This record gives sequence, structure tokens and C-alpha cells, in this order.
Amino acid sequence: MQGSENYNRPSKNSNVRNSAPVAPENSALADELHRSLTGKPIKSGFNRSLKHEIISFIGDVVRIGLVIVLCICFAFGGFGAGMLLGYVSQTKPLSIADITQTDSVQTSFVYDIEGNVIARLTGSQNVDRIYVPISEVRNTYIEEAIISIEDERFYEHSGIDIRRIGSAVLSALANGGTATYGGSTITQQTVKLISGNDQHSTSRKIQEWFAAMSLEQELSKDEIMELYINLAPMGNNYVGIQAAAQNYFGKDASELNLAECAFLAGLPKSPSYYNPLRESGRRNALRRMRIVLSKMYELGYITEQEYNDALNTELLFRSGETRASNDINSYFAEYAISEVISDLAAARGISTDLAATIVYNRGYHIYTTLEPNVQAALDEAFMTQDLFQRDPSLLVDLPEKPQAGMVVINVQTGAIAGMQGGYGRKTVNMSLNRATQAYRSTGSSIKPLIAYAPALELGLICPSMIFVDEAVHLDPNNPDAPWPLNADRSYAGPMTIRRAVALSKNTIAVRVWYDVGGDTALWFLQQQGIDVISEGAYPAQAIGSFTTGITPLQMCGAFNTLASGGTYTEPYAYVRVLDSEGNMVLTSTPESHRVYSAETAFIMSDILEDVITNGTASGSVSIITNSNGEYIATAGKTGTTDANLDKWFCGYTPYYCGAVWYGYDNRLRQTLIPTIDKPNANRIWYYVMSKIHQDLPGASFNRPDTIVQMEVCTSGYYATEFCRAAGTTTTDYFVVNSYLTPREDALCPIHTATTEEEQTPGIG
Repeated sequence: MQGSENYNRPSKNSNVRNSAPVAPENSALADELHRSLTGKPIKSGFNRSLKHEIISFIGDVVRIGLVIVLCICFAFGGFGAGMLLGYVSQTKPLSIADITQTDSVQTSFVYDIEGNVIARLTGSQNVDRIYVPISEVRNTYIEEAIISIEDERFYEHSGIDIRRIGSAVLSALANGGTATYGGSTITQQTVKLISGNDQHSTSRKIQEWFAAMSLEQELSKDEIMELYINLAPMGNNYVGIQAAAQNYFGKDASELNLAECAFLAGLPKSPSYYNPLRESGRRNALRRMRIVLSKMYELGYITEQEYNDALNTELLFRSGETRASNDINSYFAEYAISEVISDLAAARGISTDLAATIVYNRGYHIYTTLEPNVQAALDEAFMTQDLFQRDPSLLVDLPEKPQAGMVVINVQTGAIAGMQGGYGRKTVNMSLNRATQAYRSTGSSIKPLIAYAPALELGLICPSMIFVDEAVHLDPNNPDAPWPLNADRSYAGPMTIRRAVALSKNTIAVRVWYDVGGDTALWFLQQQGIDVISEGAYPAQAIGSFTTGITPLQMCGAFNTLASGGTYTEPYAYVRVLDSEGNMVLTSTPESHRVYSAETAFIMSDILEDVITNGTASGSVSIITNSNGEYIATAGKTGTTDANLDKWFCGYTPYYCGAVWYGYDNRLRQTLIPTIDKPNANRIWYYVMSKIHQDLPGASFNRPDTIVQMEVCTSGYYATEFCRAAGTTTTDYFVVNSYLTPREDALCPIHTATTEEEQTPGIG
């Protein structure tokens, strides 16, 4: 492909354009050389106006100034040239594979883990970005309109337009440093659309120039223009002229008339300012349309009659709702696609817009981690009204209905097995996915991740350790007021860590958090896929109060760290991506690392079983059994935020980990969850998890050989017969050789024969 060759500029008053290379003697460069030849003049060399003389003088001054600057640069050892070469050497080559390989749009397919097609990606099913070959819009004025307003010497320059850059500089000097127009060519703009790099710096601009010239070497003018018309932002998340034509005018781009072409050509400069869906934006866009038409007439792309007719043409905009897609993709499919787009953009160093255009239009085959039986259980749960509205009559006067988001991860692989992002049937594509986009405070569900498991790992606590549930003053900003308060606003006195977790005692959770240390707690949280270090550490985080909130996907990935025996694996939704010819495009390489020891993971899981059997989840969640009645170990933690705005349940078995958020979107006002619906997060979780475990064998959490079970006294010492007589013993798990593990040679010094005699008058 010859990107550096000169091209014939379309003749005035002609609708026929020619972008093919011309002979050197007929090129624009040759014309310039001919004009510079010496010989007998055909007119006086001094027959020029005063204005022309002034402009010429200014041009001479500018040229002399540039020469002086260059001389200074070379005088200083080529510093300027070296800096320029440094910028150029750092320019990343543009990855244009898959961009111009075909003139036809190919359907991409998304598959579940069994090879079933779960989504088809075509232009008609994705109205936000629809690829259109330039050959299909040749009969319209879209190309002339874009060239007229964006880059009138598009067919003459080799990527950058020196005259336009110089003119923009002079414009900036004349306007106090702000140019009235930019110096970027269509090729430069295409480079930005490909790379996604739009930083405002000298180095980036120089790299952009170099990349633009390189692009002209690789692609023809037609191919560059095709990229531009398919990547240009058109407002309202529409990308490219085809999506804009269909959504604004209800027609294909090939059917656009002159006025419509001029209208669309003006949008990319500022899609929000010229937004056709807003009244003010439409007025702004219509004014710019007239500027485009005027420029087209000035450059000879249209006749005076065509110009006047276009000015008098009434644009007919689409009325009503934007055209919906023929197929509605699931929440999981949309998330998997977004992950592929993000990874493709990162792998190739291109913009996400370009990556999305490739994924949707180039016949890719995306193989995901979706497990059909898991997703079926999720779909069924999220269509069951009773799980969301136990008494619908109580919700009649509320501004919105309750919602939820849930993610299920396969414990063995760390892959996302299924997700649901909202109650009821999904009716539109790219709607809010509460499984991945609902950032909410977690309440007490965060306690195992930010306080208890880190404390176990650091050897600060053991399950049988006694803490006193009592009024404490742990708020550094208000040390005189009791804080935190427990949910029931009461205190239960001395209790073990195990019991404190089961009953979700805030006072003890915050004290343990202080023992761990705020920064250390945030480090552990980051290691489990929840990075809120930028918020800084504060004690309210120990009971789930965060500035930005956390999503169900993040919570599920973090709890899966415990479920998998202490290893965090970044949740992933696809395994591999192939192109239309079966070549590998992407493979999933999720990051994985150990956070907790196997001992910590087992003990924390065993403690969390108590939450279900005799803690805050009992009555709404049970230990899961399969179809044969065999028990499958089940651990979990509830969460409630202040005033019952959010309810959580995060739990797992040796097979699957699931996290549920339940509540209201609160777009209009804060809506409290009715008392009858407070257990719904628990109920949704149990409904899904019990179904997907029916055909799995009974299982327990893996107990390491370094874990021992022993009877101890509540004093923390090895229990004696006198401790048993006093009723102060408990049986729990301990780590071998831990200093917190009671030793047989260190018997309880509190309960002895002497104390027994003292407590029982008359004996002896």
C-alpha cells in the first residue's frame, strides 16, 4: 500500500473523487516545482496588493525565526534534535491488524464452556458501533464534508500539514495563546482514534506526527478515511457514521443526503456540544452544518445550487426511543465482551473504541467460562418475585423496585461461572450491571477479609480467644462517644472470636482491625482484589464503610481467596479468542498469588460455617446438601449497612463461591429495605447455590495436617478436668506450633483443685 504518494485532489464542481496515486509529473509537488522554475515571467513580479506584501513579509520573518531556532539547537550540541529523536524513538508502532483486512462485516460469536453460542455480535445487534466500508458511502458527500471541515489538503499532505500547523500557531499568537482551530489532519486524528492517546504534551504531539506519517506509508488515503469514518465519535456513545446515521436519521449511511452528511461531519469536533439529542446541542450542530456546507462550496465540492438546496433542506430526525438491538445480550456476555475489548486494546496498544470495533465486526470467536447450569440457576432466581418482593403491596408507593447483583465463581479455577446484574428480564443492551458496576458499602460482610483473616494470618488471634463485647470509644474523630455500636445496640460481654464472627459484633471487629493495623488491613484487602488504598485507612472500614464502595464481583473474588485455600485468582470471564480463520488472538492469563496460608483459610472457613448454623444467617441459609442428602461444607458472611440500605451475603463451598448484593438503586431517593425483605440477599444466595450443588458429591473444606483440634479453657490454657467441671471448656482448631496454641504442659492455672474446693463448701 502506498501511503506516501501524492494524490489528485478532486476537481471543483465534481462529485467524482479519485484517491488513486498519480504520476510524479502530475503531483502536487510537481506543480509546486513548476511554479518555482525560473524563466520569462508572464506577469509583473511586483503586481501584488499591500495585504499580500504584508503577509509575505510576516512569512519571511517566521521562516527566519525558524532558521535561528534551528541554529541555536545545533549550537547547543544538537540538544533539540536529540530531544526530537528521543520523542520519535519512543513512538509506539500502531497495531492495525484486523483493521483493513476485509470490506465485509463478519459476525463474531460468544460461547459458553460447553461450546453453545450465547451471543452473536453484528452491526444490527450493536447499534452503537457499526462498521461500514468506504465503498458503501462513495455515492454520498460524507467524505467531502469531512475533508472540507477537518482537513482540506487531506489528499496532498503525507500525514501532517505544515501549512495548517503554522497557521494554527499564528492563530494562537493572535488570540492570546489559543488557536481558533487545530492543526491536526484527518490522519493525525485517526492516529488518536487508533491509539486512544490524547494527552496534551509536546512529546505526544511529535510522536503523533511521526505516527501519522508512518500510517500514510502503510495505508492508502481511502483506508485512512475508512478508519476515520468508523471510529469518529458521534455523541451519545455512537461511534462511526453508520451508527450515527441510523440513530439520528433512521437510515443507513449510504442513504445520507448532502445536508445530513454536512451535519454528521461537524459532530466529531465536540460530540457533547453538538449533541443532536439535546435541543441546544442540535441548534449548535445545525449552525456548524452551515459552516461545513459553506466550506464545501468554497472548496468546489458542491455547486452554488447544491449549497442553497442543502441550506433549505429540513433534516428529519428520528423520533422516539433509540432503535434497540434485535438480540439482548446477557449480563455475563456483555461483561466477557468488555474484558476481551479491554485486553485486546492493552495487548495491541490501541484505543478501546478501535478494539470494540474489531471485536464486533471481524468474526471473532470468544470462548468464555460461563457454566450453563450455574447461569440457569441465576436466571431462575432473578425471575422469581418472591425472592425480591415477599409482599409486593408494601412496595407500591416506592419510587423504584428492589434490585440485586450476584456473581458465582468456580473455586477450582477462579473463573466466573455465571452472573446476574438485575431483577427481571433484561430489555436493553449495555444496561447497568449490578454484579460488576454497583459499588456499594459492604457492611459486616467485609469483616473476614479486612480484620479476622488477616489477624489469623499474622498470628494475632485464634478462634477460641476471648474478647469482651462492651462499649468502646474507637472513633478517633469523636473519642467521647461510644463507637462502634452493634446492630442490636446491646453488648453481650465476654465471647470467643468464633462467636463474635457468628453474631457479627462490630465492637470486636474494630478492635481486631486496630490490632492488625489499618494500612496492613488495606494491604490484605488489595491482595484479595479490592484496592481501596487510595482512601487511606480509617476504622469504619472494618465494618464496611467505604467511600467508593465495592462490587459483588470484587467481593466474590475476595471470598474465593478463602474458598480456594488462601490463593487469590483474578476473576476472569473468557479463556481464549480466535479470529475468523482460527488464529489465536487472545488467551486469558489471570493473575494469581497466595494471600493466606492453608491453615488460615481453613480456620476462617470453619468459623464462617457458624454464621450459617447458629449466627446471623441461620434461618435463611442452611448448610447445602446434594440430591442424595449429603452435606457440602458451607461458609458465609452477612452484611448490612446503616439504615438497611444494603444487604449482602457472601459465601462458598469447596465447589463454588457466590456474592449477592440486594437493595435499591436509590437514583431518586434513599429507599430503606422493608423488614420482611431484609433476608432476601441470603435467600437469593441459597436458592442459587443449593441448585447448582445438587449433582455434586458431599465435600468438606480441606483441613491441613498442621491443624489440630483440642479442648481448651476459655482462659486460653489447656483444659483440665476442673475446667470441664466449671463449664469453661470449648473445642476448637489450632495451628501446630503456634504460640497461641495451648500446650499440654501448660495447664489452666485458673481452674484447679484448690479453686474447686473453694467453690464447693463442705468438700474435704
